[in-house]
Amino acid sequence: MKPQNDKQDDFLDEEPPSKSAVKREMLALQDLGKTLCELPFEKVKKAPLGERTLEAIAEYHKCRSFGAKKRQLQFIGKLMRQEEDADVRAWVNGESVEQKLKVLNLHAAEQWRDRLIAEPNLLAELIKAYPDAAQAGLNTIIRQAAQERAQNKPPRNFRQLFQVIYGLIVASQGGEAPAEGDDDGEDEDNE
Repeated sequence: MKPQNDKQDDFLDEEPPSKSAVKREMLALQDLGKTLCELPFEKVKKAPLGERTLEAIAEYHKCRSFGAKKRQLQFIGKLMRQEEDADVRAWVNGESVEQKLKVLNLHAAEQWRDRLIAEPNLLAELIKAYPDAAQAGLNTIIRQAAQERAQNKPPRNFRQLFQVIYGLIVASQGGEAPAEGDDDGEDEDNE
């Protein structure tokens, strides 16, 4: 009898998934497609997707009515069954982590800029956090940004201060600092 039970256990393991499981999987793929549609298309082009899926996502962005977008999402979900969903999920998760980090860096730069304009004495604290700030010549930029704000002038130095601080934050994390912020900071020192 034992040989029959072993065969029955093997047979039970090979049963096809239930209709509910299949439907959950299809809805998950459709949600993954929706997530891709919410990202800018220029970024989605870099995803590990087939040409047909990319075309469908581009078509989604052209749709205007709710019904058309819903049908297009269902079609994208169908196309996603042919994709390697693990690779696509990994790409989406990596992309969203990168985006979140960028947003956090932007917010941190804004906070530092606003705090420095309100209290220029905090520059020492910024230099402690980001040692490269000592060579950025921020005293002048902070003073000029505060004057611009007080006199309701265009915020040239205000923006420049943000770019320099953002560059310091990104550089401290091992990324490349934006070229614009570095160039503007150097030009200001030379003036």
